[in-house]
Amino acid sequence: METSNTFLLEPGHDNMFDDYAALYNAIDSLDNPDHVEITGDYFRSSFSHPSVEVGRDIALIQNHEGTLVAAGTIFTQQTSPAASRITVQVHPDFRNRGVGSMVLEHLFETGRKRGSTVFKCRIPSFRTDAISFAEFHGFEYDFSWIKMRLDYDQPLTQGIQSQELNFRLLNPKRELKRWGELHNGIYEGSYDSSLATVESMKAQVRHVNFDPRLLVVCELNGKPIGIGSGWSASSDPGSNTKRTLQIQGIGILPKYKRRGYGQTLLVEILNRAFEIGYRAAELIVHNANQAAIGMYAKYKFCERYRHLWYKKVTYEQMRQSKVSDGKATN
Repeated sequence: METSNTFLLEPGHDNMFDDYAALYNAIDSLDNPDHVEITGDYFRSSFSHPSVEVGRDIALIQNHEGTLVAAGTIFTQQTSPAASRITVQVHPDFRNRGVGSMVLEHLFETGRKRGSTVFKCRIPSFRTDAISFAEFHGFEYDFSWIKMRLDYDQPLTQGIQSQELNFRLLNPKRELKRWGELHNGIYEGSYDSSLATVESMKAQVRHVNFDPRLLVVCELNGKPIGIGSGWSASSDPGSNTKRTLQIQGIGILPKYKRRGYGQTLLVEILNRAFEIGYRAAELIVHNANQAAIGMYAKYKFCERYRHLWYKKVTYEQMRQSKVSDGKATN
């Protein structure tokens, strides 16, 4: 545990999720135009991935009354050079007190002990104070994800009609390996996509927002060539908000691109979602992927805001790692 006057920093634990969700909602409801209330079950599912250990990867800060006022998370990525993705959340009533810096320094130290030389974070474009905070601490802008949204009150018209093209639901109990192979074949080499494993696929299936009715395989003459998946935006089944679909991915294997199959798969998922009660859809797309942006715009998706990715490279740590590697090989 670490203390700083009236604040106490301690590791995450299994009973923290409702408080963690309340902290997130207090922050996000202030400025996010598309805010949806998140429950503790959402975060419990999100942190169930095998590579995430709550007590190791999450830091909590409480005030003297025992209220959670800030939190930080760190996810180590298997990349070269070694990298860590981090998040820092501070309750609006406790900003400008050094709490965010306290969390950030703890995450830096945690990452450095694991050998990370690169730290990444994602900040919504409307959160200007957070952008200033990141830049003050040495982060530099890297790239953006564009968040786009579609509101629709009737099914969409399918474009390409092909007897050779077929859509079916993927069975997550029997086809996790196939799902992972498709994912890796589609996104291999993508700047912002990680390698899928059977375990990471299992984690997605266990997530409280996962909707098995929207895990769709695209087949050409019986051969799987693409995959698309969607989640519910809300983890609260009693929510009164309009049901919103979060498209987690729409992809076609590289050799089958530029034939219109991607937009056909998109429409298929949107229409399946409409049939079961969804009336809005959201997705994120890399700012450099102009082909995908154009396709989504064609179907009336509009940009809402951007997720700005920032990166900090700790050159001294990187230099020391190279020196150590050099000594090890001499």
